[in-house]
Amino acid sequence: MNEPSMRTPTPPPVLLEAGAAVGETARQLTRLGLGDHVCLVYERPEEQVVALVPYVRQGLERGERCVYVVDEHSVDDVAAVLEAHGVEVERERARGALVFLTQREVFLRGGRFEPEAMVAYFRRVEQESLAAGFTGVCATGEMSWALGAEPSRLELIRYESLLNHYLPGSHAMANCQYNRKRFPPEVIHDVLRTHPRVILGDEVHENLFYETPEMLLGQESEAGRVEWMVRQLKRVRAAERKLVQLGIRLSEQAVENGRLYEEAREAVRARDEFLSVASHELKTPLTPLRLRLQGLRREVEGGEEDLVPRERVMRAARGAEQQLRKLAVLVDALLDVSRLTQGRLALTWEELDVTEVVREVVERFAQQAAKAGSAVEVVAERPVVGRWDRLRLEQVVTNLLSNALKYGAGRPVHVEVEGEPERAVLVVRDEGIGIEPEHLERIFGKFERAVSGRHYGGLGLGLYITRQIIQALEGTIEVRSKPGQGSTFRVVLPRRTPSPTGRGSG
Repeated sequence: MNEPSMRTPTPPPVLLEAGAAVGETARQLTRLGLGDHVCLVYERPEEQVVALVPYVRQGLERGERCVYVVDEHSVDDVAAVLEAHGVEVERERARGALVFLTQREVFLRGGRFEPEAMVAYFRRVEQESLAAGFTGVCATGEMSWALGAEPSRLELIRYESLLNHYLPGSHAMANCQYNRKRFPPEVIHDVLRTHPRVILGDEVHENLFYETPEMLLGQESEAGRVEWMVRQLKRVRAAERKLVQLGIRLSEQAVENGRLYEEAREAVRARDEFLSVASHELKTPLTPLRLRLQGLRREVEGGEEDLVPRERVMRAARGAEQQLRKLAVLVDALLDVSRLTQGRLALTWEELDVTEVVREVVERFAQQAAKAGSAVEVVAERPVVGRWDRLRLEQVVTNLLSNALKYGAGRPVHVEVEGEPERAVLVVRDEGIGIEPEHLERIFGKFERAVSGRHYGGLGLGLYITRQIIQALEGTIEVRSKPGQGSTFRVVLPRRTPSPTGRGSG
C-alpha cells in the first residue's frame, strides 16, 4: 500500500519576505524583476556563479528570454556552468529562451561603443522577445570589454545612466558584471554610483551610494542634490523601520506557530483518545451480542429434534436487538459528526408538539432510568406547537436525557417544557456529579468530556451533536452546573417558521 503523499506547507508571507530579504543569494534575487538595474561586483569565480545561475534560472522560470553577453569566458564554459547547476541549456537555446552573444555582437556592434545605440539595441531585443511570446528580457553581460581603450569612463557612465532611464517600466532587466580584481578602483566607484542595486558576495544590497543619471552627468542642480540626500536619509530610516517591523511580525508569527503547534498536539491527543474510546464503545455491545448468538447456536445444535424453547429464542433475540440498537446509536453519532463537518445536516420541517416528543422519548427511557435508579419527572402542562425537525428534536431530547441519567448519580432527573409566544423552552436538570466551571464550555466540543472515560462510557459526541442540531434549528443551549450539585441544560427554540436563508433550512 502506498503511503499518503505529504505536501510541504507553504511558509507564511512574513517568512517568505524575511527569507527574500536575508536568505541565500537565490532567495534574495527573487526581489528583483523586470525594470530593475543591478550590478554584480565580484572577486572570485564562485561569487560570480552563485549570483548568476539563479538570476538566469529565475528569468527562465518566469518565461523571460535570457540574454547572456559573453566576453572573457567562452560560450561553452558558461553553458557548462549553467548546465551543472540545473539549467537545461540545449533545450532552452533550442526554443530561443537562452541566447549567448559576444561583446562584438552587442557592445561593439558598430565597431565602437555608442551608449545610445546600445540602449536602442536593448529596446529592439525587448520588442522582439515580447513578439515571440516571452514575458520580457533578462539580460546580463561580462563588462570586461570596457577595460580596453574604448569606451571612456564618461561613456560608461552615460551608458549606465541611460539604462536607468530606460529600464524602469520596461519589460527588461539588466545585471552588469564587474570583476573587482580586473577593473581599477575608479571604475568600480562609478559602477557603485550608477546602479540602484548591487550584488556583493552573496548579498543583494539596496545601493545607498546610487546617484541619479542627472547627478552623474553633472546636470543636477544643487537643490536637486539636496533633495537626493534627503531621500537617501529617509531611505535608510525606512529600511531600519522595515527591519524592526519585520522582526515584530516574525515574533508574532513565532507565537502563532507555537499556538498552532499546541492546537495540533491537542488535536492528535483528542484523536488518539477518541480512537481508543470508540474502539472500546463499539466492542461493548458486540461482546454480549456475540455471546448471545453463540449461546443460541449451542441451544440449536444441542436441542432435541431441532427444537429450542421459544422463550430462550425470544430472550436471545431481545438481547441481540438491544445491543444492535446501541451499535446503531454509536454509528449514527459518527455519521452525524461527518455530516456536520461537511455541512450536510439535512432538516425536514414539520409542525409538531414539543411536549408530545418529550413524553415519547421519556417513555422509551423507562427501562434505562429504572436501571440507573433515577426517576424521571416531566413537567409539561400543555402542548407547545411549532415547526421543527422531529427526528433531530428527538435526538436533542435523547442526548440530554441520556446525559442526565449517566451523570445523575441515581438521583431524580427533571424535564420541563415551557411554551412562550415565540419560542419553546426545554430544561433538563439532574442532581448528579455536576461539572467543574472550567469545563462548562469545553463539554460542547467534539470528542470532549468533563470526566474520565474510564468511569463513564460514550464517544464524547452527544453534547457536540446536540448543540450543532440546536443551532441548525436556530436555537440556543446553555448549561449551569456546580460540582456535586448536578447540571441544568436549557434549550430555547424559536416557534416561528425559519427564514429560507436561515441556517439549516431547506
